[in-house]
Amino acid sequence: MKNVPGFLLSGVSAGLKKDEKRDLALIFSTVPAHASAIFTKNLIKGAPVLVGQERIAGGLCQAVIINSVNANAFTGQKGYEDSLEIADTLSGRLGIDESLVIPSSTGVTGERLRVGKIKKSIPRLIKGLGEDNFREAAEAIMTTDSFPKYASRQLAVGEKTATVSAIGKGAGMICPNMATMLCFIMTDLNIQRKALSKALVAAAGGSFNAITVDGDTSPNDSVFILANGVLGNKQITEKSGDYGEFVDVLSSLCGEIAEMIVSDGEGATKVVRINVTEAGTERDAEKIARTIATSQLVKTAFYGEDANWGRIVAAAGRAGVKFDPEKIKLYFGGIEVFSKGVRSKPESRFASVFKEPSFTVTLSLGEGEAAYSILTSDLSHKYVSINSDYRT
Repeated sequence: MKNVPGFLLSGVSAGLKKDEKRDLALIFSTVPAHASAIFTKNLIKGAPVLVGQERIAGGLCQAVIINSVNANAFTGQKGYEDSLEIADTLSGRLGIDESLVIPSSTGVTGERLRVGKIKKSIPRLIKGLGEDNFREAAEAIMTTDSFPKYASRQLAVGEKTATVSAIGKGAGMICPNMATMLCFIMTDLNIQRKALSKALVAAAGGSFNAITVDGDTSPNDSVFILANGVLGNKQITEKSGDYGEFVDVLSSLCGEIAEMIVSDGEGATKVVRINVTEAGTERDAEKIARTIATSQLVKTAFYGEDANWGRIVAAAGRAGVKFDPEKIKLYFGGIEVFSKGVRSKPESRFASVFKEPSFTVTLSLGEGEAAYSILTSDLSHKYVSINSDYRT
């Protein structure tokens, strides 16, 4: 991991988790940072999302406090006030304006935050701030995750080197726009806020918004990006020569975090990329790709290592997109499986692909030039066990 100049992180135990593992994190910029975010499209939003939407509208952020265990969603006005109380307590301790602090929460819905425990832990949270505490902060925001998720990238900006680093979490209820996930991205770049927002949307479109584990969407999903300008470069705008490279680097970083989330999908044993090509429109390609990626029959076939091409073709056929079945071709890991309406090779030629921990499924429609790709996982017995026992 690469430290981001001007950013400090910490992760402590506030006693929210039964095993006293880390459950409270803080990201702090030494100066106010340009900030942008993408929030859940779920109509019902958690209290922290409502507060975050209001405060991010100002365009600046200096601190984000994140708790796990409890999502503070479906908690009404009291839940909203709880998020404000925690954020405003932190702002007072840090000596910064209340509007510069954003709260975020993840975990069980329908229960009030343990505000007292969180507020009591804020002094330790601040005291523990350090420039290289990515793992500690990432561990603190985990729920059913099996490992902490963090990654870094660097890019040249003139004669300077900028850093972009992120921590994330997510393992279940993963089907964005957004997924059940949180991601916090930090960079020392000096970049115009409008350009920062546009770059985040572009990066999320091909990463966080193109993954699924179980087809469910959380009320708390959020992706934040903070740019504090400490690098001292000439401000980047959409017209700057460095803007395109920044978008590429940001997309790569988000893609890595997104892939970690899918690989850590609750009970997942396989990571599968679904590609739909030669579609009439990108929307058509996306509808078919998402239908395949969220099909329980397809996902259980992945888990059982059963190269059941019929389930995939059938899922495509019910996606609500018109295409000529005689034109489609299906490939498992580059091996043609289905063409001209029938299986094109003996199953023995392609069955081994499904035994790999990661592979691709490509469906070519023969209708045009549009394409869409989405990352999914299998559906195992363990997924059922995790989610049936989640609150116990």
